[in-house]
Amino acid sequence: MEPSNSDLIKPNILFLLLDSFRADKISGPDKNSLTPNFDYIKKNGAFFDHAISSSDGSMLSLAGLFSGKHPFKTGMRSSKLTKLIDTTSYLEFLKNHGYKLYGDMPKSDSLLEIIPPDFENNEETFCTSGMGTEAGQITLDKLNSKMKEPWLFIMHADHLHFPITNPKGFQDEKFGSDNYEKQVSAIDYWLGQVLEKVDLKKTLVVITGDHGSYIQSLNKESLNIDFQDRGDLQMKIGEISNRFPKFLEPLKLYLFLTRENISRKRKEKKIKDLNLKPHEVRGLLHQRSDPERLLFDEKIRVPLFMIGPKVDQGMTISQQVRLIDVFPTICEIVGIPDKDEKIDGVSLYPLLENRKMGDLIAYMESTPAIVIKPVIVIGIRTDKYKYFRNRYDSSKNVHLYDLENDPYEDNNIADKDKKVVEAMEDILKSMLNGFSLEKGCRLEYVDENLGTKETNMVEKELKKMGYT
Repeated sequence: MEPSNSDLIKPNILFLLLDSFRADKISGPDKNSLTPNFDYIKKNGAFFDHAISSSDGSMLSLAGLFSGKHPFKTGMRSSKLTKLIDTTSYLEFLKNHGYKLYGDMPKSDSLLEIIPPDFENNEETFCTSGMGTEAGQITLDKLNSKMKEPWLFIMHADHLHFPITNPKGFQDEKFGSDNYEKQVSAIDYWLGQVLEKVDLKKTLVVITGDHGSYIQSLNKESLNIDFQDRGDLQMKIGEISNRFPKFLEPLKLYLFLTRENISRKRKEKKIKDLNLKPHEVRGLLHQRSDPERLLFDEKIRVPLFMIGPKVDQGMTISQQVRLIDVFPTICEIVGIPDKDEKIDGVSLYPLLENRKMGDLIAYMESTPAIVIKPVIVIGIRTDKYKYFRNRYDSSKNVHLYDLENDPYEDNNIADKDKKVVEAMEDILKSMLNGFSLEKGCRLEYVDENLGTKETNMVEKELKKMGYT
C-alpha cells in the first residue's frame, strides 16, 4: 500500500526575507558585492531574476506575499493593515497542515496583523535577526537545535533598510563600492553560516526581498558620489521633536520635511552640471518625503532563490514572476494542496521543471510616504512593458516603459504609444474588477498652514544643527 501525502515526511522550510533587497545588486552588470554563498545557491538551485513585488513598501508587499493575493484584496491600504479580509495567511495555512512555526522578525504592530503570533519560539520571534550580533547568534543556535519537524523558520532581516550602516569587517572596497553593496556582502557571509546549519536534502530554502531600494550613491567613470544618509541627523531631529508637547505633534512631521527639503536642494546643486541619466538622478535624489512614489524597478524588482528538495540545480529563470506566486510554489514543492480560497498567485513549479508558463502579469501599487500631498500610483508590469498612473485619475502621472529596449526606465513613452497605454489600462481595470482601492486607506498628512511661532521654532533648532 502506497503512503498517502499526509503520511509522507514533509520537507522543512527556511524562508529568508531580506528587506529592501534589489535584484540588480545580486546579479547582472550592476553587481559589485562579494557573494560566494548566493552564487552557490544559483549553481545548486534556482534563481528567478525577475521577481516583482506588489509594492515599494513592506506592508503592502507582505500582505500580498503571505496571502497570495493582490494587496487591494486583503484589506491592506497605505502602509498599515486594517485587517486581512477573508484571507488566511500562508503561514497559518502551513501550520494547519502540520508545520511548526519558528520566527525571527522585526517587531511591528502592522506585521503582527499579517503574521500569526503563535510561533513555537514566541518569546524570541519578534526581535530581529541582528546579523553578527548576539541576537543573530540566537537565530543560528535555534537552527542548530532540535526543532519539531516539519518546521518552517522565517527570518526577516532589515539590514539593507534605511539607514544603512557600514558593516563591521566589510569596509574594504572588494566587498562593494558603497554601504549597500558592502551590506549585501555581509549578508552573504551570514547566509553561509545559516546554510551550514540546515540539511539541504530535507530543507527547502527560499530567499527573497519584500521590495527594492533607492541607493543614493553613484560610481561612474571619474564620478564618485555618495549621498547615503547614515541616519545620524535623523536621530538628532527625532530627539528634538520628542521634546514637543502632544499638541505640537504635526511639528515632528514638519521638522522631518524641512530637513528633507534642505537635503534635496543641496544634492540637486551638487549634480546640476553633471551629465547623468534619469535613473541615476532619481537614485541620487530619492527621499522618503518625495510626493511622487513611482514604481521603478529599483523599488519593486527583487531576487528570488530556491534550493532544496525538488529544485533542480543551476536554473536561472528570466521570465517575470511575482511575490504572490512564492507560497503557492512552496505548497506544491512540499506536497500540500493549495488554499481553497481564491488567490491570484500561481505555483511556479512548471518553471522549475523547465516547462513554459503563460505571462504572469504583476499588479503594483505605491505606498505613500510621509508627505503633505502624496501622489499614489498603481499599475502593471509584463515581461515587455511597465505601466503605472495616478491611483485616482488614469489621465495623470501616466508612465509607460519598454523594458526590453529601456531596462533602466529612462524614457517614458506614454505619449508616443497611446494604444499600448490603452491596452495596459484595460488589463489593469480587469485585475481591479470592481474592488475598491479606498477601503481601509490611511494616509498621513501635515497641516500646510502651521503657525509662524511653530515654524520659527523649527528653524531655530535646525540652525543649532548647522543649517542656514
